[in-house]
Amino acid sequence: MTDEWMTKQERLEAAISLDTVDRHPVFPILVTTAPRLYGITQAEAWQDHNVAREALIRCFEEFGYDYGSKPNYYYPMLPGKLCAAPVRNLIPGKDLAVDDLYQVDEKVLFEREDYDKIAALGWNGFWDEHYEKISRKTKEQFMLMQGMSNQLYVDDMKICEERGMPIFLGVAVDSVLMAFSLSRTLTEFTRDLYEVPDRVEAAMQASCDDLISNAVSVCRNNGKKVAFIVLERGSGFYYRLPVFERFEWPFLQRYVDAFVSEGITPWLHLDTDWGMNLPYFTKLPRGKCVCDLDSTTDIFRAKEILRGHMCISGDVPASLLTIGKPEEVAEYCRRLIDEVGEGGGFMLTTGCECPIDARPENIRAMVETGKEYRGQKGRRKVQETVAVKKKPAGKVDLVGNIAQAIAKLRYNDVMKMVTQAVEDGVDPLSILNECREGMDQVGELYSSGEYFLSELIMSANIFKKVAATMEPLLMGGRQEASIGSVVISTPKGDIHDIGKDIVATLFRVAGFSVLDLGVDVAPEAIADAVAETDSRVVGMSALITPTFESMKRVVELLKERGLRDGRYVIIGGGPTTAAVRDYVGADAWTLDPKEGVNLCRDFLEGEKIERDLSRFA
Repeated sequence: MTDEWMTKQERLEAAISLDTVDRHPVFPILVTTAPRLYGITQAEAWQDHNVAREALIRCFEEFGYDYGSKPNYYYPMLPGKLCAAPVRNLIPGKDLAVDDLYQVDEKVLFEREDYDKIAALGWNGFWDEHYEKISRKTKEQFMLMQGMSNQLYVDDMKICEERGMPIFLGVAVDSVLMAFSLSRTLTEFTRDLYEVPDRVEAAMQASCDDLISNAVSVCRNNGKKVAFIVLERGSGFYYRLPVFERFEWPFLQRYVDAFVSEGITPWLHLDTDWGMNLPYFTKLPRGKCVCDLDSTTDIFRAKEILRGHMCISGDVPASLLTIGKPEEVAEYCRRLIDEVGEGGGFMLTTGCECPIDARPENIRAMVETGKEYRGQKGRRKVQETVAVKKKPAGKVDLVGNIAQAIAKLRYNDVMKMVTQAVEDGVDPLSILNECREGMDQVGELYSSGEYFLSELIMSANIFKKVAATMEPLLMGGRQEASIGSVVISTPKGDIHDIGKDIVATLFRVAGFSVLDLGVDVAPEAIADAVAETDSRVVGMSALITPTFESMKRVVELLKERGLRDGRYVIIGGGPTTAAVRDYVGADAWTLDPKEGVNLCRDFLEGEKIERDLSRFA
């Protein structure tokens, strides 16, 4: 390549330490993509780690990027003794279709009352006692499995490096908050933070050092000096800053200090939007960490904040690699090199893991641009990001105590007041409408930026509990009128339901009749439901890119069956963009649940006005 005078290892180390490089390191964080590129199913890759490893090496040799992240994503999955929540994976060919992307089956792994036990025993001590209860394995079997996984990792790593593919990852470790959230589920953990914060914090304090020592021991075992810290759920996307400051930041500082003292580079893998949290990272040691962004955080703003302090890795979007064109990929990579790479401290990587269905020509465009393009100094300047001014929270008249309690997220108070109101003979529909007023205020506070996703999760949980209490009472009496019906789902290939569930609840709050089809729903089943219900609104959620094709197929089926005209198709979820909206043929796209509901309500109201006007035509 042009003007290269550094080895790959020298280039990586120089980028991290903010020194001069011959060119920026370039590599997709690519694992599950490789088998599919060569006609190997995901099930085959899971069943034989040699097959998976050879696909990764072949991909590395064909595309010519700088590093492999792991020697094998399948077996072992995440090497190490309890470096993460011991979640169960849904495996292709066993729990999923043979070529589906593996997914996490997020379930409650320990109960709220277990926090005190964790505080007493620590992370390792608790799982030594508790692991057998959530699995079919004894502690001895678990330790044997972990030992075999670690040895496989070391053996495979040597094979990869002998074949010319250097591996940079020594261990993947959940942040303390991430480990606890995955063990409790996002919804239950969010409730815990609100209702028993002191018990949560005590358990986290007792677990932090165990997670650190587990990760350090794995790096010592395999000789790699990078700790990939899985961060997601402590971000400003989920929680307001006081939650971050108490339950994420102090533990992350302990991680960084401990890893740096061991000569291990903390690779901060920041899924979701961390924009409001980034200024804190300037307090971490200069030139010792990597800020790894997934295309949700504004990487150009991140450069302004972290310039000269921390290396930034990222952030070619999954949607661009999946449905974009090579020239679009190349142009975005050139922009990253010009703006984020200016002054050094940059690695051109994918935003999170390379999507399973990335187009090979797009991977090639990314890698070749990274290796050939040296940037034009001064050609581009980072535009100062103008903070989006959120509108002030609208005023909702909260007449009743129930509405006020919901708006303030007081779960126990709401349920007590609802129970009392029912006993006092209050009309169930009036109770439900008062709850809607409280939910409307929550929505206003979310749209204004005063509330975050965690508050939406809490309020949706409260409303669902109240609605479940009211439903049998309403069945025997006065029914409420619906403003319209909506069919909502997470389409085939995706089992994530948090976003869908929140939106479904907000639809109900707004007065829609909702048919929630669940997750991993076949396009044919969605089209059938639209036909059966004559719903005017179709909502679809996605957290992984393979779902794009399922969404597209839904729209195609609606057209084929004569059901597309006069219907509003709206999509949302982490990897979706305006480009994905156009690709699947939807009418709207948003990442804001309340905005999505408002768009659908506006559509129905506009349709009603058109019908009324047609009477006079």
